[in-house]
Amino acid sequence: MSTKLIGVNFHSYGSAAYQNRITPLPPENYIEDSFKIFADNRLTCIRVTVYWESWELDKNQCREDLNLIADSADKYGIMCIYDNHQWECSSWLGYGIGMPNSIMSGYCTKKTNTGKHNYALQQDFWNRWWNRQLKSTNDVDGWDAQLVYFRDIVNLLDNRKSTFGFEILNEPEVYKVSDYAKVGKYHDYMVRELRKITSKPLLFCWVLPRKGIIDNSVFQVLASPTILDNVIYDAHSYPPSLLRMLYFKAITFFMTKDVPLYIGEFSSGFTDDVNLTHNQISKYINRLKKFGSCGWALWRWSYIQDRNIPAFNLTRIIDNRIHPGPLFTHFINALRTAKL
Repeated sequence: MSTKLIGVNFHSYGSAAYQNRITPLPPENYIEDSFKIFADNRLTCIRVTVYWESWELDKNQCREDLNLIADSADKYGIMCIYDNHQWECSSWLGYGIGMPNSIMSGYCTKKTNTGKHNYALQQDFWNRWWNRQLKSTNDVDGWDAQLVYFRDIVNLLDNRKSTFGFEILNEPEVYKVSDYAKVGKYHDYMVRELRKITSKPLLFCWVLPRKGIIDNSVFQVLASPTILDNVIYDAHSYPPSLLRMLYFKAITFFMTKDVPLYIGEFSSGFTDDVNLTHNQISKYINRLKKFGSCGWALWRWSYIQDRNIPAFNLTRIIDNRIHPGPLFTHFINALRTAKL
């Protein structure tokens, strides 16, 4: 793949609103201002995080938000990957976001209202999800219900000139070694069905192993779809160390077809107080370049600041408008030095 998909992860409002708690409002003209900044700094592709629970919360608001993103991307010549994102499963279980109430409330009737996250239920959810034991409140199989939602997203955005492709599911989680292969069946199901409505690239994500289960490149390959035409592998690296990148290259090597490697998320780490320097970003980008990645996206561009991890904060707000923060400037300078 000759295209270099270089950019950041973009967190919006209507397509990223929590279903079970209040989401802060964005600054004025947030979307267009952001994409103008991306274009001015020659970024080529933005990974847009889209949440099923946001769609269920308010379809019109989510649709309007995505259309504004696509309008700005079209205007400024930026490609977009629309990522069906989840993090810590769902806001039904605490501070996560992703899976909607129509799935979660039928599975666990009581929301987590204490502000704490229910990890025991999260583990049980994923075990049941891969076994197709979950249904929506309308008695629809969970996989089928998710397909209906994401098919609507694809139909909404597929004809936009700025739409590069769609990502099936961010960081599917496994708590059993046997579930890697079940993730592969899920990916095959989604690829097969989405191919009926789009010819654009489909991305599938690295599987997040939980509870210390055995993980290696062979198990990760089991989670890949068997349908690999016009498909991209999205790997996440915090940070993109030499060992981590060798691990990802081994995964793509063992696949039955040559699949492009995309680093859809990277940063210096995800523990409290981790920061990011210009030298770190420069080293990471040079490594990503040497490993032949078709692109990468730094985590993340958002109007909401992460209170625990400074490395995740790329923006600042001045007079209710979004502006680049120091870490974004480091990122752009590192890209220029690497001549990308």
